[in-house]
Amino acid sequence: MGRRWEQRPPGAGRNPREDAVKEGQQDTTRRRQCLTEPTFLLLERSNQHWWLVTRAGSGETGYAPASYLQRLQVLEQDVVLQSIDRAIEAVHNAAMKNGGKYNLEQRDVLQKLIHHRKETVSRKGHSPTPQGMVMTQSASDHHLDVARQPNGVCRTGYERHHSLPNTEFEEEDEGLYQIPPQPRRAAPITPPPPEKRKNAQIAASVKNAVEIIPGSASSASSISTTSLDTLYTASSVSETALPTATSSPANTPPPVPSRSVHTTITRNLDAGSVAHSLPPEPSGLVASVPKTIGAELIELVRRNTHLSYELSRVAIGVVIGHIQTSIPATSSIMEQILISVVESKNLSAGLPSGQICHDEQRLEVIFADLARHKDDAQQRSWALYEDENVICCYLEELLRILTDADPEVCKKMCKKNEFESVLSLVAYYQMEHRVPLRLLLLKCFGAMCNLDAAVISTLVNSVLPMELARDMQTHTQDHQKMCYSALVLAMMFSMGEPLPYHHYEHLNSQFVQFLLDVIEDGLPSDTTDQLPDLFVNVLLAFNLHIPVPEHSVIMTTISKHSNVKTFTEKLLLLLNRGDDPVCIFKHQPQPPHSVLKFLQDIFASKDTASIFYHTDMMVLIDILVRQIADLSPGDKLRMEYLSLMHAIIRSTPYLQHQHRLSDLQGILQRILGEEEEGQQCQMDKLIILEIYKEFPEISPGTS
Repeated sequence: MGRRWEQRPPGAGRNPREDAVKEGQQDTTRRRQCLTEPTFLLLERSNQHWWLVTRAGSGETGYAPASYLQRLQVLEQDVVLQSIDRAIEAVHNAAMKNGGKYNLEQRDVLQKLIHHRKETVSRKGHSPTPQGMVMTQSASDHHLDVARQPNGVCRTGYERHHSLPNTEFEEEDEGLYQIPPQPRRAAPITPPPPEKRKNAQIAASVKNAVEIIPGSASSASSISTTSLDTLYTASSVSETALPTATSSPANTPPPVPSRSVHTTITRNLDAGSVAHSLPPEPSGLVASVPKTIGAELIELVRRNTHLSYELSRVAIGVVIGHIQTSIPATSSIMEQILISVVESKNLSAGLPSGQICHDEQRLEVIFADLARHKDDAQQRSWALYEDENVICCYLEELLRILTDADPEVCKKMCKKNEFESVLSLVAYYQMEHRVPLRLLLLKCFGAMCNLDAAVISTLVNSVLPMELARDMQTHTQDHQKMCYSALVLAMMFSMGEPLPYHHYEHLNSQFVQFLLDVIEDGLPSDTTDQLPDLFVNVLLAFNLHIPVPEHSVIMTTISKHSNVKTFTEKLLLLLNRGDDPVCIFKHQPQPPHSVLKFLQDIFASKDTASIFYHTDMMVLIDILVRQIADLSPGDKLRMEYLSLMHAIIRSTPYLQHQHRLSDLQGILQRILGEEEEGQQCQMDKLIILEIYKEFPEISPGTS
């Protein structure tokens, strides 16, 4: 007999069993939907538009637009764990295709996944089911803007990568997301400026907004702070393809879809409830411009485009100038912004209080991790040789920052704790024998020398000069390392700072003899003939710190060397060009002209003056007469050339051949008749009078 069903009005009493069946059917439907549409596990809210997610089905990891996602509230923790495990396996597989080597980006994603898995396991079984959230595609994410600074710069201080994560952030992020169907629609209305809708937004946030803490240096465990703030290239997410974090170029911001505006994440309090954007309000131009706007703009451009600090300033100036010209109404504000950019000489000090420059954060991480590698007892064993790729990545990033970042930021970090990080790198260079790492360290030392004279002084007084001198004489087969060692050695000596006495144990006559032999005869490994010129620079720079030629180890060695023809020819070539190859930096105080000082020291004694052949001497005198005649009154170099000419007349048989004597006499008389009363002019006249007094034959009255 058939069962009779009575029709009951909606809301009447129901059978509990019937309700359970319905709930089960709905749950099955939702689970089936999760399997048919792309489902993602949220790892990190990188910014308000792009989130780091993992595809639940394949384990691929990449970035997805936040406005494309809606939250699922039905998946259990086991499903989340399976998705994380698939993502971890995908990262391992990608690394295996690269020979088992993990790059920095892969390690970063892997640590996020492992940490997320631990958090999921710890919350399994007792965490409440989260409220459903719908990520509307045209809503405004103003609460992300409230939590994050307008310029996107992290306000939190630096924390080491092994710091504990923020559990509130992790709990809020827990859950899986899905890409809902994307019907074609018109672009959303652009919301009014945040300052015009501040009060309304605060009221709305109390009622229906989900507060989200932005990612910061302490929000997730990663290898460094850059993993939280660095964006990567990714295209729009579709059902068939997701850009993977393991294959995207590092440190490249994802493209923001052209239709996107600020979106708001709203809590779905009842079915079908969607937050509506507030209507735009009329807004006027704000006359006041923060004084820190220039530094903030430079930080944003450098961080997101990886332009150098100087190029970032140029780019901002060009854009602001064009806006000022194209939109006259913004002229006064744009002018204030331009002034702020021009006056931003120190990025670290120019940022708002509490904000830390990204380059400063990275330098602190790199210096700390490299010091840890140095102090590790396994550094000198076979086990740590597996870390070569990691250390290379650190050193390459360090070199980029030292070259491209704000010099004031780099100087600040190098000088920290009495140059502790610089001396740590020197000690690491001394114990590290792998050529690729030594090359990178040498490049970093060269970049540090360009920062400040105090850094050069620290390197000169360290063991680095002795280590380089020893290494150059011992390992002559590695041509590239020889070139960089010579270049860094010349940089350290370029300021003419006195050396510690114990340095001469390695910087002795044997070292000078080695340099001269390579200059004259070359090395089999030097097929491009680069070493002779580099070694000439080392000798010129090394000679700067020796005030008395009689006590110079260089002059003593040269006087005993049988053949220095190539060396003297290179000196004449540099003198004729007027070049000083050692004058690399603009640090103060500037040292004397290295070529002129070297020649003055050579002609201070007859023993060393004899190294020049007769024809070379004639060429040298021609150059000196021309330079003395061409240089203007008050030029310091003219005094140096006159002093050199005086030394040549004293230490060589000039009075016998009297080459260009008539020209020289006319030039000297002209200088004596100059009316300038400057100190340099007076010194020139004193030198000429001393020449006349010591060698009366040269005075015009006796010719």
